[in-house]
Amino acid sequence: MPSETPPYTFRDPALLRLALTVPAAMRQEPDNQRLEFLGDSVLGLLVAERLYRAHPELDEGGLSIWRDALVSTRGLAARLSRLGAWFVQGLDWGQTVYNRPEKAKVDACEALIGAAWLDGGRNAVEAILSRLYAKSDFTTPPSGLQAGQKIRHSIDENPKGRLVQYAQLNHVDPPLYTRLGVTGPSHAPTFTVAVRLDGQEARGEGASLKKAESAAAAAWLAQHEPKKATHA
Repeated sequence: MPSETPPYTFRDPALLRLALTVPAAMRQEPDNQRLEFLGDSVLGLLVAERLYRAHPELDEGGLSIWRDALVSTRGLAARLSRLGAWFVQGLDWGQTVYNRPEKAKVDACEALIGAAWLDGGRNAVEAILSRLYAKSDFTTPPSGLQAGQKIRHSIDENPKGRLVQYAQLNHVDPPLYTRLGVTGPSHAPTFTVAVRLDGQEARGEGASLKKAESAAAAAWLAQHEPKKATHA
């Protein structure tokens, strides 16, 4: 059952009050938007660090998918009840009688994290995260992770796709393929293709134009530094 008490006791209650002050029309006093900005960054950093330490087997893409599943509006909304009734009931300190939109509650959660960071640093935020997230959140992969890995795997097995990825990540022109010629009998031709990317060229041959382009792309990747594609 969710706790009725906050996971962290603020030394400065005014910070907690500000974190739970939702933006509203005609409001005169400051609201929680600045704290939300801070809390969003703190939350992303600490969740990313946990995933980084817990899953050395994942690459940058996998870690990003998992982090986003935990810190996105949808991911936070699904976990807000873990904070306890004090959180929702405390929004605007009980001055409003209508239900707040889910996005406003998520924003207030991020503002709460930002306020805790200012009030008590990392330990204060960790106390909130220990209530907000369960152990399984960092051990059971989100549903989107497997799909994302399949997409990246298909790119890795497709040399032409990897060259496109390289161009996008390194902000260079897309690969340019040039048909150089075709040899052999009509029933068994051999196509020769050149590909140029990032000022470098490679050639490949194949029984079809498509296969020759793939061979050229594979040759480019083998000859030049494909690891650049993962460090934009």
